[in-house]
Amino acid sequence: MKLEVLFEDQDVLVINKPSGLVVNRAETVKEKTLQDYLVEKFGEAYFQAPFWEAKNDHQTMIPADFVSDFGDPLTIWQERLGIVHRLDKDTSGVLLLAKNPGSLLNLLSQFKKRQTKKTYLALVHGKLSQKSGEINAPLGRSPHNRLKFSVDNDGRQALTRYNMQQEYDALNPETLALVAQTSKIKAKKIQELYQAGFSLVQLQPQTGRTHQIRVHMAALQHPLVGDQLYSGKKRSKLDAFWCQRQFLHALSLEFTHPRSQKQLKIEAPLAKDLQDVIIKLS
Repeated sequence: MKLEVLFEDQDVLVINKPSGLVVNRAETVKEKTLQDYLVEKFGEAYFQAPFWEAKNDHQTMIPADFVSDFGDPLTIWQERLGIVHRLDKDTSGVLLLAKNPGSLLNLLSQFKKRQTKKTYLALVHGKLSQKSGEINAPLGRSPHNRLKFSVDNDGRQALTRYNMQQEYDALNPETLALVAQTSKIKAKKIQELYQAGFSLVQLQPQTGRTHQIRVHMAALQHPLVGDQLYSGKKRSKLDAFWCQRQFLHALSLEFTHPRSQKQLKIEAPLAKDLQDVIIKLS
């Protein structure tokens, strides 16, 4: 597996995660995950306690106030295998990884305290009535579908800020004709289904809930283009003819380097397949 490295030093590794890559190992995941890649890259021994018990230079990065319910630093390191945060399988972009137990706990603490800044780019259905604002709506697992999440007053607090970047009226004529031919739906009908247009939106989640951006935008009646879970059966089926995955890209991540304490901002250019989607809009 070859991954694009955006930044790497002795403590952190930042990659441009491709769409289709699962981050964490799981019994239900049969393909190779990012955790498998890391074990291949560094070796099994690298994630075992004896390797790090012989070292101590990473311990200075562990915050003095770090408290965990998951065990001691080496236990957390072995369980996470360097994973600081996650992106959905179909989401591309900046993903931050730790290269030792000290940097892992330091970065986990920054995320928990909301000291990092994440910026995403999404293409959504419709044109926003308010070009910027925030969505403050708690999220919980959907009682009707365990794979989905929904706005739930009894759920966990979730806050997303957004800014509209560009509006589009419709698919361009070439794409419209191709979608009509492939889907066997009349072009006029497709235009009716997409008459609300599209918006390219920059989003900054202030919390890190699962599917947060996807659920919040769907709650605003502006679901992500290509989102098979939250955009509705009819719309997602039609989207699939010209956007093969959910249009969501982790554009940048700002954090404090755990050793140097310098502020870093790492950016990932919009993925090629999503650039092609933009071209298909008029």
